Amino acid sequence: MAGRARKPLRFVHTSDVHLETDTFGSGAAGNALRDRVRQSFANVIELANTREADLLLIVGDLFDSSRVTEEGLAFAMGTIARAKMPAILIPGNHDAHDERSIYAGLRSSSLPSNLRLILEPDGTSILFEELQTHVWGRALVEHTPEYRPLGGIPSPHPDFWNIAMAHGFFVENGEVDRSSPIFAKEIQESGYDYIALGHVHVYSDVSQGPTRALYCGTPAPLYSSDNSGWVAVVDCFPGEELLVQRALVKA
Repeated sequence: MAGRARKPLRFVHTSDVHLETDTFGSGAAGNALRDRVRQSFANVIELANTREADLLLIVGDLFDSSRVTEEGLAFAMGTIARAKMPAILIPGNHDAHDERSIYAGLRSSSLPSNLRLILEPDGTSILFEELQTHVWGRALVEHTPEYRPLGGIPSPHPDFWNIAMAHGFFVENGEVDRSSPIFAKEIQESGYDYIALGHVHVYSDVSQGPTRALYCGTPAPLYSSDNSGWVAVVDCFPGEELLVQRALVKA
């Protein structure tokens, strides 16, 4: 493992919530589905609190687009505020940090005190000294083959757990025709303990070498018949392999 942290760590990894999508249509059916997606996100926060997670990672596409009402934005921020741990959020391809970015106009005073919003296109590191944890991520600005979600990832911190957040599509080395590609070689050579991935809506383990890398899937009830989705709960214990649990979220 990359990190030599002495403290255990637990975090919840979610992505692709797709709040406030306008593809549900109008009328009662569309409103009901929108409400279930909202409830699924509220239940992610409840799960993180119940599991006593140290961190919550939201790896892109919290919103389905930048066309979000003030009420919808207030719901999202208010829901995050109920988390009893720090939350880290990066934009994805649906809520990209471009000229229409929903995040660009947000005042810091309007953000929950527990939210760390990463908007730097070149990426930034956040150190949680008390958790001996280093989290790195970068904002997706344009979903193109030229954008590299893991481009510019810094060297791991020698005494911390090292976690990266990346929203894009995993490809084997050599493939170049995907937008926002995340290459297997980049994961393996990162030296990180865990790379939290977003963009793919189903749970998928694409770990490479000693680095665990997973898509947690969407918590939203977009594909199931029983109004459920998924998140990943990750436990880190010094000197042991990371323990990753696929956890059910009901809407």
